[in-house]
Amino acid sequence: MIKISEDKASEKLKVDIYVPLDACACEWDKFMNRVFIELTPYIKHIEYDTKNLNSEEARQLNLHNKCIIIDGEKKFSSSLNLKKELPKLLKAKGLI
Repeated sequence: MIKISEDKASEKLKVDIYVPLDACACEWDKFMNRVFIELTPYIKHIEYDTKNLNSEEARQLNLHNKCIIIDGEKKFSSSLNLKKELPKLLKAKGLI
């Protein structure tokens, strides 16, 4: 079994995907598919987590719609914006 050091894991781009997990999947599955189309080419440089849009954490972040938060700062509400900015963010972090 190969262990990834914590240093290597911390070098990855942190992506949190907020969708209403307590709603029918039909409410968010297309969004997730479009997001993963954009993430997949860079997946080895990304650490992602899917989180509930209807959670206390999402309320504290003032989130009201499906979105992607990168490194706790950048917010994207569409996969098109993510597609444009993801390579730039990865380059800025020195991952690609």
